[in-house]
Amino acid sequence: MINENLPKIWYGGDYNPEQWDHETVSEDLRMFKLAGIDVATVNVFSWALNQTDENTYDFTWLDETIERLYKNGVYICLATSTAAHPAWMAKKYPDVRRVDFEGKKRQFGGRHNSCPNSPTYRKYAERIAEKLAERYKDHPAVLIWHVSNEYGGYCYCDNCQKSFRVWLKDRYGTLEAVNEAWNTRFWGHTFYEWDEIVAPNGLSEEWQGGRNTNFQGISLDYRRFQSDSLLDVFKLERDVLKKHTPNIPVTTNLMGLYPELDYFKWGERDGCCFMG
Repeated sequence: MINENLPKIWYGGDYNPEQWDHETVSEDLRMFKLAGIDVATVNVFSWALNQTDENTYDFTWLDETIERLYKNGVYICLATSTAAHPAWMAKKYPDVRRVDFEGKKRQFGGRHNSCPNSPTYRKYAERIAEKLAERYKDHPAVLIWHVSNEYGGYCYCDNCQKSFRVWLKDRYGTLEAVNEAWNTRFWGHTFYEWDEIVAPNGLSEEWQGGRNTNFQGISLDYRRFQSDSLLDVFKLERDVLKKHTPNIPVTTNLMGLYPELDYFKWGERDGCCFMG
């Protein structure tokens, strides 16, 4: 049983009423009743609606949405909305925007568009999660928290590159151990300073979108590092939610067999499946 307030197998899915007019939503609710839907995941991509600038939060639409669904017998899986950062954030703080495999700084757009090692993204993601927890912690409709959405996508920016070196130090301890683990004598890859290590992408070791690499050791570890970085961002939000709502479970959604993330590590008790 996930939550004793609805002690059954839940029936529902993602719902984005903010993308539709009032009449369409009314018809949706009518059909929800006919279908027996009892849980809806809302607020997945609504960060731009919830936070219009650095210091202004407006949850009016979300208040109305939750109340309307609840009055119609639908409980809430409440997302933190951090799956897509707002345009104002991308404009004012370029560090939130990912650098892609080809070394290009991404512009605003899409949805999986945030660097997990951006100090700006981490600050504002944690902050909005806390705002939501403070606001809805006692609402009877909220059964579970849903952090971000379908984690994935890699970043190759300077912040990631620096964080990768820290990750390597934690994993191997010394540069000599890195050289040994990666067999860096192959093709003259021996490193003598930590800042000689750069992210493996289309500008360095890899080609065809990362499907091929000249140097397997660094490519494998960079994937482990990126998976850990995304998991760390998840935990950042999870921990602030648990601080305010210790009795509400926290989870996220993952994508079937997705080798870009280490699902075994994500599934550990201190990973994304921690529900306590």
